[in-house]
Amino acid sequence: MKSSLRHCLLIIFIIQYCTAQGNYVTVQTSLGSLRGQAEHSVSGQTMYTFKGVPYAEPPVGTLRFQPPVAKTSWNGVRDALSGGSMCVQVNSGTFGGQEDCLFLNVYTPELPAGTTTLRPVMVFIHGGGFINGEGITYGPDYFVEAGVVAVTINYRLGPLGFLSTEDLVVPGNMGMKDQVQALRWIQQNIAAFGGDPNSVTIFGQSAGGASVHYLVLSPLAKGLFHKAIAESGAALNPWAFARNTRDRAYRLAQSLGYSGANNSAEIVQFLSTVDAYQLVANPYAALPMEDIMGIFQMVFVPSVEPQHDGAFLTGEPTQLLSQGVYNDVPYITGGTSAECLFYVAPSGGLSTAEQIAQLDQNFESMIGPDLRLPTAEQRTQGAREVRSFYYGDATITLQQNSTTVACTSSLLFGEGIDVVVQRMAQHSTQPIYYYYFSYVGPLTAYPGLEGAGHGNEVNYMFHWGGGENLQPGSEGAITRSRLIQMWTNFARYGNPTPTVDSVITQYWTPYTTGGKAYLHFDVNLSIESNLKQYEFDFWHNLLP
Repeated sequence: MKSSLRHCLLIIFIIQYCTAQGNYVTVQTSLGSLRGQAEHSVSGQTMYTFKGVPYAEPPVGTLRFQPPVAKTSWNGVRDALSGGSMCVQVNSGTFGGQEDCLFLNVYTPELPAGTTTLRPVMVFIHGGGFINGEGITYGPDYFVEAGVVAVTINYRLGPLGFLSTEDLVVPGNMGMKDQVQALRWIQQNIAAFGGDPNSVTIFGQSAGGASVHYLVLSPLAKGLFHKAIAESGAALNPWAFARNTRDRAYRLAQSLGYSGANNSAEIVQFLSTVDAYQLVANPYAALPMEDIMGIFQMVFVPSVEPQHDGAFLTGEPTQLLSQGVYNDVPYITGGTSAECLFYVAPSGGLSTAEQIAQLDQNFESMIGPDLRLPTAEQRTQGAREVRSFYYGDATITLQQNSTTVACTSSLLFGEGIDVVVQRMAQHSTQPIYYYYFSYVGPLTAYPGLEGAGHGNEVNYMFHWGGGENLQPGSEGAITRSRLIQMWTNFARYGNPTPTVDSVITQYWTPYTTGGKAYLHFDVNLSIESNLKQYEFDFWHNLLP
């Protein structure tokens, strides 16, 4: 009751400061006035956008490698008409972004007026392997049209976001702490945009999905969100968790010209003087030789920190899950049927006879580093068992691409996600919803290849600036409607299918340790059980 009264008073206060002039609108936040604008969504509906909103001070100078500092207030009206800079990154050899990059974007179907009811908030966290991406790329038009307030965010990437010396000099996880700071900003300010701070759903895909799972695991994020959706990503995926981070920091510094001692303070002092683009130019220089061959090595990603005030993660994800130590909220997770199609697609890393021969000849050194096993010997033996399970005694060739996709997809995505579901189901008091997306339609990233590749479902969820219009009533349009309705239902009710209709034709049964139900998302919807049981049983017996 007190909470409702507080929000009503807040809305009354906001109304006095929410003004419109032409296409421009001004909102008063706790830090100052922001000027946004009215735009048309992809379907022609009005939505109000506030882009490039700073949620923290620029992490530059002495704030490099440090946790984010909350944004201070400003005088006058600040323009929020275009996205701020993306965080420093390199894509296909091209450098981009700035260190001053901690911005978010707010999209709302209406601004508070009169007795406006606050709307559910959905916060999207972009993917990109913790090394690239930005929030502004993802146009949330379809979500806003469904009546929620949408937020997309930037967070620091690569060594600027995830360098760690395994001590208090740089404990690490700056990029994850950026996400926490963005969620704090949302708690303090989203009501000014018509959003309900007591109904915040975080969702993300790939590294964004892993980020969502990390936020569920982190005590630092407790109370900042109320529901979570992790698409094709989990903290247990091998690319999403780093060990030996002190060694990586030292190797990175050496690759950039550092010749001093292996001393945390001296390493960080040196790296603080290096140009940001140089820092991100070659992260693989930070890996020891035995890891460089790994098939999917992400170098600077989340890691365990020493115990201290403000720590984001102080235990291994596998242990936290087994102990039931996490934020207990309604949770959706799952993946696509052929996550690793990107390997065998044209220009993919395993798409030529020469590349596949490398996998055949170096299977143990390419697969071993991604196995969640404690010693090099165990990883080598584990890789042998993986090869035997998938390929038997056969030579690996391009003719076995479907097997290679199945193997790498389970290794890098499916196995870890399945473990998360199983362990959360043992401890959670809130529902866990598990899905398997196998629909291959007009927006597939890999036309002509079998299965739904990594990110296929995201192609239907966001507006990319054109080219994704779907014929009304077509399978693709129905798929989009299903995804948007289920995700926004979940944001509203904590249940993706409170009712069924001509679009959502199937109730989504929560996953339990007994039933092991999942939603099979294809042209039709169906509830099935024991996803890939034979294959995943192999992985669960192999890995802790």
